[in-house]
Amino acid sequence: MSLFGEHLKTIIDTNKINIYGLAKSAGLERTFIHKIMSDGRIPSDEYVSRLADALPLTPEERLRLMESFNVSKIGEFKHRQRIQVKDLIESMAHIESEDRAVHCGGVIGNSLLSDTNTTAIGGFAVNNLVKSAIEETIGCEGRQELDFVIPESYQYFYHELLVSFVRHPQMQIRHIVAFSKKIDFIQKTNRNLDLLSLVLPFAFVPGTGYCPYYFYRASNDAELTQAMPYFVLTPTDKLVLISKEFNKAVLICDGGIVSLYRDSFKAMLEQATPLMRRLNSIFEVLNHYIDTDITDTGEPYHMIEPEPCIGQFATDELWNQHVRQEIENRETLVGLFLKHLGLLRKNQLRTINACTTDGLSRIISTGHTYYAPQELIEPFSRDSLKEILVAMRESIAGGKAKVLFTNPSKIAVPSKTILSINKKMGINIVMHKDNSSDFRAVYFSEDSINEAFVDFVESIEGSGLVYTEADSLTTLDSVIRGL
Repeated sequence: MSLFGEHLKTIIDTNKINIYGLAKSAGLERTFIHKIMSDGRIPSDEYVSRLADALPLTPEERLRLMESFNVSKIGEFKHRQRIQVKDLIESMAHIESEDRAVHCGGVIGNSLLSDTNTTAIGGFAVNNLVKSAIEETIGCEGRQELDFVIPESYQYFYHELLVSFVRHPQMQIRHIVAFSKKIDFIQKTNRNLDLLSLVLPFAFVPGTGYCPYYFYRASNDAELTQAMPYFVLTPTDKLVLISKEFNKAVLICDGGIVSLYRDSFKAMLEQATPLMRRLNSIFEVLNHYIDTDITDTGEPYHMIEPEPCIGQFATDELWNQHVRQEIENRETLVGLFLKHLGLLRKNQLRTINACTTDGLSRIISTGHTYYAPQELIEPFSRDSLKEILVAMRESIAGGKAKVLFTNPSKIAVPSKTILSINKKMGINIVMHKDNSSDFRAVYFSEDSINEAFVDFVESIEGSGLVYTEADSLTTLDSVIRGL
């Protein structure tokens, strides 16, 4: 039975409605209603409207019934997955607001790790042991390296590690996560997106030593031993083995056993795939965008960002005029930038650009766009901006571009982070700091994650998360008139 069928049956049973009378009032066959409730049949929009009209529903009850129908129509898994992607995007806004980068520094006390084998029983004792392993890593002079295989469900470990990494971004962290190829229909959730939500906060810490890897597994556990499937390796050649339930752990100081696990970890790394790539300069970012754009996958490059992508609507001559004369490698930078914009224009028709009205207002008030940091680009005049926005408006109205403004009451889009999404090539995430050319950029690529983000952005137009194309054009018209 579908969620809609369950909901319909509950309404009928609660109100003691005669199905024959309901079918007659809705102009449907009685057997058809039975099939909706028992066989999971999903009716058409028209038939659902007829049923809703024939049922004794308040406006709120009708809304809930229609919501259950919409969920059943796309599938409960896909519906939940879209919520997960929305939550991930909003988590980036949360990362921005915390501004983790300013919290670097701090003091770690002496390690609590013993030099002899120790057993920890119970959650509190296990937590203390793993926290000590993290602290010992930070306190190790010249070699702050931590290797581990720990699932995302052990949230305490990841929280403590993130706090330590924020304070000590020089740490070298390598960990291996296991992705699932099979859909978990029982949980109705994309577990790989849950793993990504774990990785994202680490990815935006300004340190360069965070390296997650992934592999696929058939079962739910990545394990070297049945009893203690998870482990942490410290740079002081100590090993913490952790049980599946995280309620028992063993500290091992035996060099032979530690070497066995270290060799096993290296072997797992050789079979695993890097989950992300960090981009550390604007040249790297532009080159990466160009490389992925040139690889014509036949798939569109969608964008979710704080402001409309005005770059592709400005002429090359205008951009060239605004690049500051004094910057280093100016000619090379201009060449890369214009090449990237040319590729954006080529894919314009296939791209959905979801952006914010606040971002558009910021462009107007400052003359700057996040695509071009202030240290590189002179501000645009109001006349230039009007010319660019008119070109954008004409492209939207002519069906050559799709720019939709997000509904701030329905989704929180980061104010400084740009997401470029492609089904085949992956997800580029670039976070800028205020009034600076400093940025953090990461690139993810894993099929189930790519596909989930693409599905989300391609379904966004009818989701209520963005305004309609007509309303977006009206907003743009109002801005243009004010220039």
